[in-house]
Amino acid sequence: MEQPEAALIHREESDKPAIRERIRSHEFSETRDLPMILAVRNATFISYEQLLEQLKAQGSETTRQGFSWRLSRLVEVGVVRRMAQVFPYRGPVYAITRAGLSCLEACGEGLVSLTSESRSLPNESQAAHFLELGEIRSALRRRGILKKWISDIELKSLNMVIDTPLAKDYDAVVELDVALVGAVRVGVEFERSLKSAARYREIVEEIKREKQIDLLIFLTASFDLTFLLRTLISDLEFPMCVAQSRAFCKEPLVLPMHNTLDQTKLSLLEICGMLDEK
Repeated sequence: MEQPEAALIHREESDKPAIRERIRSHEFSETRDLPMILAVRNATFISYEQLLEQLKAQGSETTRQGFSWRLSRLVEVGVVRRMAQVFPYRGPVYAITRAGLSCLEACGEGLVSLTSESRSLPNESQAAHFLELGEIRSALRRRGILKKWISDIELKSLNMVIDTPLAKDYDAVVELDVALVGAVRVGVEFERSLKSAARYREIVEEIKREKQIDLLIFLTASFDLTFLLRTLISDLEFPMCVAQSRAFCKEPLVLPMHNTLDQTKLSLLEICGMLDEK
């Protein structure tokens, strides 16, 4: 039965506050939403706790409650997706969506290495690799020496467009501020599994050409892989060190590491001091 016009007008008016409320809840904030979406994309995969700590350090989030509300809202809107927890990392895991990439492109924050029209997005099987990089980043931040972290996906974009690219696409390039030394530019590589001998030979040749970082840190998922990498880098002159990632995260400044500067193990503090002398 057709409703009277007055009843329709009354229903439209009564619906307007609810519609306005839905619109308000999805308003975009460049100061709060944008840093969160950028952090998720740049990390590739990031846990709840890692994201919270990073955004608190940046100053865009201050409370867990506000952070949780905003993250849930971005998942609801569809710019970020939530995945199951990946043990042993704490909390659910988050990744960017095509809608999220499109949002960043509209804000002038796109990357040529990953766009909303890319053929594929990072596979969930890679999550553990990037979550461990998140732990390494957090460890350096907690020690107060992390000035800047440039992620794998950002480096790939830079290497595609600059005239003098890095020798390889590192997992990250980090700017550290080390006491009594100053600024040190460090490449970070995390190895979860053994590559072929041919691939390691290629990596060694790439590193020999490196001119844009001061030091390369190879961190591994196991002590046997640490031993193997130590053997592979033994003849290199480029400053490098190798350690097991979990051990490094516990004490990144003082953990003794195999290195190419000295026959004995040296800590990051000692290695950076030797770089300063060169």
